[in-house]
Amino acid sequence: MSENEHADPRIEIEVFGPGPETIDEVSQAVLDHPLVREQLGEARHRLLSVRLLEPTVGGKHEELTPPDRYRATIYDYTNNRVVLATGGLDDIRGSMEVSEAGHQPLPNREEFDEAVEVLLEDGDLGPAIRGRRLAPYRPMPPLVETELPDGRAERTLAVGLLPRERGARHEIVGANMVHRTVSRFREGAPEGALAAAATCGLPNANQAATPRGVAGQFQVTIPGADGSPLWSFLVIRPSASSGTNASGVEFQNVRYRGKLVLFQAHAPILNVQYDGNACGPFRDWLFEESWLQADGTDVAPGIRRSQTPAQTILASGTDSGNFRGVAIYRQRQETVVVSELQAGWYRYVSQWRFHDNGTIRPRFGFSAVQNACVCNVHHHHVYWRFDFDIGTAENNVVREFNSPPIFPPDNWHTHNFEATRRRRPDLSRRWQVRNSQTGDAYNLIPGPEDGVADDFGRADVWILRFNEGEVDDGISAAPSQTEPSQPNAPADIGRFNNGEAIRNQDVVVWYAAHFTHDVHEEEVGHIVGPVLRPAQW
Repeated sequence: MSENEHADPRIEIEVFGPGPETIDEVSQAVLDHPLVREQLGEARHRLLSVRLLEPTVGGKHEELTPPDRYRATIYDYTNNRVVLATGGLDDIRGSMEVSEAGHQPLPNREEFDEAVEVLLEDGDLGPAIRGRRLAPYRPMPPLVETELPDGRAERTLAVGLLPRERGARHEIVGANMVHRTVSRFREGAPEGALAAAATCGLPNANQAATPRGVAGQFQVTIPGADGSPLWSFLVIRPSASSGTNASGVEFQNVRYRGKLVLFQAHAPILNVQYDGNACGPFRDWLFEESWLQADGTDVAPGIRRSQTPAQTILASGTDSGNFRGVAIYRQRQETVVVSELQAGWYRYVSQWRFHDNGTIRPRFGFSAVQNACVCNVHHHHVYWRFDFDIGTAENNVVREFNSPPIFPPDNWHTHNFEATRRRRPDLSRRWQVRNSQTGDAYNLIPGPEDGVADDFGRADVWILRFNEGEVDDGISAAPSQTEPSQPNAPADIGRFNNGEAIRNQDVVVWYAAHFTHDVHEEEVGHIVGPVLRPAQW
């Protein structure tokens, strides 16, 4: 059988929970709600996103429960403020809580298009854009940090302008959405950005990505030869994934041959740092689904059963595609789940491979479209969060292997308390999560391209006790009035390491991969990720 041949077993997919139509209904109901209308009055405003929220039930439950609440984020330009509307899906037009927030939410595509309209009103830039001498694009950072005397920020979107003919200048400007004015910068770009003449990256197809909050959860089952479930899991599309900045393709309740392996698996933290601070650093987001090439059938909005392997930007070498969402297909003995994502000029690939023998291969890929920053050496850091529940949430034990042993004579030693660890390829270091009652176990084996953390990357592995609310470090990709270090701070997973006992407890393992991208060298190693392999099952 060839590498790309589609093979049995079949992939069974069922929609779980609310769909995109629920988001459409909420969007309309929120703006029509008396409490929101009273709050906004005649103010000029925009609905930026609607997110579905998980049920407010403590602890873990064997049966997954679909989202039952929503939160809408609205920007009030007249009064320069963020308005949040939170309510229940069981009574969309009924009770609702309306509040204000002190953060600047990330812009959606429609708001960016309005920012371009602001530029079109400029006497200098407008004619150049209309004449196609300058092409607008979404840069990093997405917002220009401005501060009023009272400490508030005025809503200002960054807009990149790429020259399309000689004589035009590459520039990144600010579009003030409150006053509809344009800010230009002495260096040609705001702090943290770069608009040099030389650019790197693939041509930008400029296809619109999904906004945050497009609903989509799907129960997937891969039957074995005898008809019983080989793999089963809930897959959540990136747009609906959890976390401060979302987390790519997310999985819950992952079972192999009927037994629980992972309660939750995703990548809630992603950032990038440049040598010499040429740009950034940036905290990226993982909810904007970009376009990939997937030929098959849409089972439901946002998930496509592909007859052949989906082609992301890494395989096709192009930024364009025919589908955005989650593609799922068979390749040899693996079931592959993949989505392509974008954050500004970055393009990311969130891929998970489930082998019939129980092996899980989380994979993350890196690319970019045309911009000036990525011509400089930079370092991507992706942080997966594996909430292992081997058989049960309790009675899980984490062991570590080293050769030669660091505690002779055994190569394996048990972590009794929370720990922060480095990869040690010279010691063949790997980890194992084991159920002490049944003996079932999975090994966590580092990937050969996963690197070793520098000061910004912080560490490679965090072994922690499960606690509610520790899904990520809470650092947003957007500026915050209350957290001035955002979004430039490195990952702060270490604050969860309080030395708690973890033996025979519910454990979470964070795993980081660090990729150095130098476009002037041969293009290799664009995909990173560990291997999760059953040791006893």
